[in-house]
Amino acid sequence: MADLLVKEAWGKWIAEMGEWHVFGALTYDQRRRTTVPGSDVARAHVRRWLRETSKDTRVGVEAAVVALEYQKNGWPHFHPLVRLQGGVRDGVFGRLGQAWYREHGYAKLEAPRSVSDVAGYAAKYLSKDLSRGDVIFWPLRGALTSHQLGLEEARADVVLR
Repeated sequence: MADLLVKEAWGKWIAEMGEWHVFGALTYDQRRRTTVPGSDVARAHVRRWLRETSKDTRVGVEAAVVALEYQKNGWPHFHPLVRLQGGVRDGVFGRLGQAWYREHGYAKLEAPRSVSDVAGYAAKYLSKDLSRGDVIFWPLRGALTSHQLGLEEARADVVLR
């Protein structure tokens, strides 16, 4: 029961960070790769995908929270939750997907229908392997800083108690 409460709280916290525009899955094409990427390499691939798509003015990734998960065969895959500068525009899902596909594999990306969809998605996928540290917050500064995450207020609350 406590685990479920933590997942729900995590999902709500992520959902309330701001408006999220994209969620879905990123997988590796195992026919194009000869080796399974380790977790450090896989996380670097996602950070590079986010960095490169943030530079594309037609996409403009502003912030993301991405969970790394493993398939039964050991291959990593990802569940991104992405905020775009200026919101969703024509062709953005294709551009994001193509940017991943060119280097790594397949992308299934879509717009969340509601804040509760985002909270449920975050609770299910982004909280799955928290103890392993397999969640990427991007960027490290800016759209997901400690102030915007509410950590400064939380620290102040702890100090006041």
